[in-house]
Amino acid sequence: MRKLAFLSAAMMIKAFLFAAPVGNPASPQFLQEGYFFGCNNWFDVRLGYEGDFVGDARMNQYAQGNGRVDNFSQSTNSGTVTLSVLDRLDMYAVFGSSRVCTDWRFTAAELVKRIQLETSYHYLWAIGARGILFEWGNTILGLGGRYHASDLKPIWTTINGAPISTKGTQLKTQSWQIDLDLAYKIDLFIPYLGLKYSKSCTKIGTFSEAISSSGFGKMHMKNRNPVGILVGCSLTTGKYFFLNIEGRLIDEEAATIAGDFRF
Repeated sequence: MRKLAFLSAAMMIKAFLFAAPVGNPASPQFLQEGYFFGCNNWFDVRLGYEGDFVGDARMNQYAQGNGRVDNFSQSTNSGTVTLSVLDRLDMYAVFGSSRVCTDWRFTAAELVKRIQLETSYHYLWAIGARGILFEWGNTILGLGGRYHASDLKPIWTTINGAPISTKGTQLKTQSWQIDLDLAYKIDLFIPYLGLKYSKSCTKIGTFSEAISSSGFGKMHMKNRNPVGILVGCSLTTGKYFFLNIEGRLIDEEAATIAGDFRF
């Protein structure tokens, strides 16, 4: 009954969810058999897909007269390469494309101005690692970390609905995080939950018109809350492939779907 309750709670919380993906802390042990690497190899290589969809990164403006960013959404589709060592440590790299849509407000000369911006899909990369610290029975305690960055090009921007030129402008994002997580194996299902600490920042510029209360054509954003929680679940038979779904909240509203093949 306890196992069933844990799985049901994890799935219910995840269903209500919309910084970067974390992944299952038990993933270094998921796949004991691959197409070329058997269970006796001390390392194996996995290739996979990662789709990350941030509904709102919950950012703040950092300029004269700081204020909240109304919304900051980001969609990313990536390929992943993972080296797993001794079924205890995953080291991975992510290569993909990302797009940002965001809007915020600021006051100038007692007038409220609303900025809306969207970028095209452009290159994003990330590196990270996750390892198993301790396990007892079917429970696993893991630790992970990740850094990602992207350099995007705005395709349209408006001030109070009126378009402005985006020529020569850029939107750069970068984020790092660490996480501590618990996973529990229930046959084919491995639900997990955890805490993460992250720092995310976005720099936008340079526009020919003021886009912040600083009076310049630049904007600097940072995440409002560095601490968040995550919940997810993986599905695997232990051979060749696993599927993972994850939700993150408090510091952001985000969901990730990912899958890996072991070679």
